[in-house]
Amino acid sequence: MISHRWKNGVHATYTNVVNAGVNIVTGHLHALKWTPFTDFRDQVRYGVDSGTLAEPRGPQFTAYLEGKQPNWGSGFVVLTFHKGRMLQPQLVRKWSETHVEYCGQLIDVSDE
Repeated sequence: MISHRWKNGVHATYTNVVNAGVNIVTGHLHALKWTPFTDFRDQVRYGVDSGTLAEPRGPQFTAYLEGKQPNWGSGFVVLTFHKGRMLQPQLVRKWSETHVEYCGQLIDVSDE
C-alpha cells in the first residue's frame, strides 16, 4: 500500500505496518526510515516513510517549522520485489552536497 499518510505520529511506520497487515509506504513524516514487523506467518512486512527530496532545513520550511528542529531525512527509498514479496527497503540518504549513503557506501553524485 502506498499513501501520503495513514496512521500518524512519531511511531507511524510501526503503527502503519501493524494495522495495515501489508507492506505500507508513506511520506507524511519525511523521516526516511522503515520498521520491520514479523507476523504469525513468519513473514516480514515493512512500514516505510519515504523521507523528503528537499533540504530539511531549507528556507521554504522556516515558517512551517516555527524554529523547531525537524527529524526529517533527505533522500528516498528503493523498493525491490522478488516473486511478489517486498525485500528489505534500502534507504538512499543525503550525506553531503556531493554524496549519498546507500547500502553502507558513499556514492559520489556530483556533476564532476
